[in-house]
Amino acid sequence: MEGLGRSCLWLRRELSPPRPRLLLLDCRSRELYESARIGGALSVALPALLLRRLRRGSLSVRALLPGPPLQPPPPAPVLLYDQGGGRHRRTEAEAEEWEADSVLGTLLQKLREEGYLAYYLQGGFSRFQAECPHLCETSLDRRGSPSMAPLPSPVVGLGGLCLGSDCSDADSEPDRDAMSCAGLLPSFPVQILPNLYLGSARDSANVESLAKLGIRYILNVTPNLPNLFEKNGDFHYKQIPISDHWSQNLSQFFPEAIAFIDEALSQNYGVLVHCLAGVSRSVTVTVAYLMQKLHLSLNDAYDLVKRKKSNISPNFSFMGQLLDFERSLQLEERHAQERGSGGQESAASDPPSFFTTPTSDGVFELDAT
Repeated sequence: MEGLGRSCLWLRRELSPPRPRLLLLDCRSRELYESARIGGALSVALPALLLRRLRRGSLSVRALLPGPPLQPPPPAPVLLYDQGGGRHRRTEAEAEEWEADSVLGTLLQKLREEGYLAYYLQGGFSRFQAECPHLCETSLDRRGSPSMAPLPSPVVGLGGLCLGSDCSDADSEPDRDAMSCAGLLPSFPVQILPNLYLGSARDSANVESLAKLGIRYILNVTPNLPNLFEKNGDFHYKQIPISDHWSQNLSQFFPEAIAFIDEALSQNYGVLVHCLAGVSRSVTVTVAYLMQKLHLSLNDAYDLVKRKKSNISPNFSFMGQLLDFERSLQLEERHAQERGSGGQESAASDPPSFFTTPTSDGVFELDAT
């Protein structure tokens, strides 16, 4: 990151009239941002899940910034800052540590990789506030001036997926394949089967899209995202309180999730299955539904969803639980066939497996019982 630092003096000049199109990203916590910030800065509210996907390269940083996601990077510079300011890392080990632990470091690297003129503020907000307090805003300033504009929208808002105010939920690119190839998240739910939709928290918040698709049932596979329209009586909600973590047992909720989806489809209503990003938990539930109702193998059900939505990525633990579910479905089908034929064949020759939750998320194994 050598040579990418910009001084407080440089920023002061950039903020002086006439103001250039400088994009300021505040990489601190939302609480610090709301208490005080550089005037005009946007808050980066990146959940851990999106940060991991950004580091892996499965999500484009362009999708997190205001403006249409498929446009090329603007010529204007992007300046990132944290509380104490970025520091130069001169060894490979130190660079890896910064990339793994720092929102600023990750965004700076990804922005540069995607062609942005991205820099970080030397000394961070603390130094800039000390040197240029007149260019900073505080919550006290806003309470004292009711005519001032509201806080800028975060780069990532509701559920980590609402883009800035320059790109509304209703905006979408007609070429879904181009978006998928670019590693971007679709801005609308994906139809897996007639009336069965898979999406993200952003999709669950777009009431116009929900109404247009005839969605009246919403399966919320998160522990803390709100059921936004629960009180208006137009939507039926079910919430599965599971985090996207290898220690979570999502399969215990498969029966009630499948029953909820069936209830919606039986009444010819649309049902949206969503989590935070629409790539892990909601995908796992959707795949389980397809396996049971369409009598598909795990591979076939996964491939069906993958063809509809290319950026799916259930965590390894959830994939293991789907393997267990596949085996249980096979046993149920075999027992049903035996009962129907009156046979007494034993299943001992093909014992079931269970997925052993590891003590570290790098090892997963199937043990025969």
